[in-house]
Amino acid sequence: FNPGDPLLVDLGVTTVEFDSVYFFRVDNLGYVKRLQRIPTENGLVIRAISENKDAYDPFDITKKMDFQVIGRVLKVWRSQEF
Repeated sequence: FNPGDPLLVDLGVTTVEFDSVYFFRVDNLGYVKRLQRIPTENGLVIRAISENKDAYDPFDITKKMDFQVIGRVLKVWRSQEF
């Protein structure tokens, strides 16, 4: 996604029930990333994965973090520079 790309977001979705692209925040920073639920022996971990895997490493969201799902991204209109 590029800055300024319009997103259609379902604001009624506030939990990660299945793997999809979400708009969420960790602390005071907002993100649009694919969230993947990963079961571990220590409980559920949510992994944030960028669509641009070459530029951004995935990171794990744990229960200790200040995390909030704002909505699930349904559609994006991607811009492209020529």
